[in-house]
Amino acid sequence: MNMILSDVNLTSLLPEFILLAGATVLLFIRGGGRGKGVVPAAVLSVIAALAAVLYLWDLRAAGFGGLIVKDNGALLFQAMILTTALISFVLARDFLPDHKNTGEYYSLLLFSLIGMGIMTSTGDLLVIFLGMEILSLSLYVLVGFMKIVRAGMEGAVKYFLLGSFSSALFLLGLALYYGATGTTNLAAFAAPSAAPALMLAAVALMLVALGFKIAAAPFHMWAPDAYEGAPVCVAAFMSVAPKIAVFAVFLRFGTGISGPGQHLIWTAVIFMSVASMVIGNFTALRQSSVVRMLAYSGIAQAGYILIGLLAIPEGGASAIAFYLMVYIFMNMGAFASLAYLSRRQDKALHIDDLAGLASRHPWHAFALAVFMISLAGIPPTGGFFAKFYLFKVGIEAGYLGVVLIAIVATIVSFFYYLRVVMVMYMTAEGEGLLPMRTGVTLIGVMIAAIVIMTFLAGIMPDQFLRSAATVFPSIIPGM
Repeated sequence: MNMILSDVNLTSLLPEFILLAGATVLLFIRGGGRGKGVVPAAVLSVIAALAAVLYLWDLRAAGFGGLIVKDNGALLFQAMILTTALISFVLARDFLPDHKNTGEYYSLLLFSLIGMGIMTSTGDLLVIFLGMEILSLSLYVLVGFMKIVRAGMEGAVKYFLLGSFSSALFLLGLALYYGATGTTNLAAFAAPSAAPALMLAAVALMLVALGFKIAAAPFHMWAPDAYEGAPVCVAAFMSVAPKIAVFAVFLRFGTGISGPGQHLIWTAVIFMSVASMVIGNFTALRQSSVVRMLAYSGIAQAGYILIGLLAIPEGGASAIAFYLMVYIFMNMGAFASLAYLSRRQDKALHIDDLAGLASRHPWHAFALAVFMISLAGIPPTGGFFAKFYLFKVGIEAGYLGVVLIAIVATIVSFFYYLRVVMVMYMTAEGEGLLPMRTGVTLIGVMIAAIVIMTFLAGIMPDQFLRSAATVFPSIIPGM
């Protein structure tokens, strides 16, 4: 694509430029031996990027010959991703207080935010691939950031090898797509293809690669080991933020898929959704580690969200948006509680370690119980209405069978989510956790705020749904 100077419009990448400047500054701060300024600089960078998102709202800034488009849908996705980063910063502050490579840690997080920002803001497959690689390379390092932890290094290697393979599949699919259409722009999806078989193969390969990034079955093998080996603050971030970015890409794919063989693509999406819900929930039943349980829970959650992708014409986009908003609160809230508790115990948490937590630390037990109940989809939390709306649009789109499987899978999930609650409230104390600090802490305040947001999403879901319904159609081609 030929670009003239007026097409560049650097404003369209303003949040990414702010994050790039922040990531560079963090490396210099670390190099200069002034490590104490790292956290404020990282937080300031993300807050400034959020301010840039607000500045670009309703402007529909486009640049680089149309390769970058900051419509309101892309901006809302990016705001959600930046919110997850702020939460993970609080967790890292408690988890990595004296690490000698703190600057590099926060710098890598900012680079991953740049990659996800690019992914949400483009309709060009080559640019999506570049953003995806920026994200992936950062996460590979972050998973193995604690080099002295053997599980972390094993998880990072597995994540890197499988991630590299998925990237190669995406690149191969991109090449086939270009061969079938003569362009890398997603707009070509809507036009009849001169080589439908080639187009079908291209979409299938890219679907596999994107399925890997959200840990959808059967491309989920890396997730449990990566989550368990990574620092809890990294596991929390990668359990939510990449899903938001990839579903932004999925929504751009969504309504554009047409032509001969399109039913095969939707059949593959159905298979991924059902397999994720079944494998994720039933495997989570057998886990003793809380983090591994949440890893398989995340696989199942990806399956639920894929129902919204199937139902895009019936409001699936707003259902996905609402679910992801709530998912930020309930999933990162659960990881935040685990980060606080595991930091006190100085080892990975098992479900049995939570025995009697309610009697010793009632506030922390209550917060973790709220997040488990919301993940299970029980009212009056936001998780209930998030699932309800997804299932509703799925039925309206004609996928009753998939929704019935999702309901059964949700019932299965009650057993492992509520098992955590039962252990905390109905099991006698064992050795228990080490004593925790008393008084108000930053992570405690953040957990309290997330609990409130989880309840607000369940008590006033119409406010969230209205925002999603008015914003997200703008990200879907042809709407």
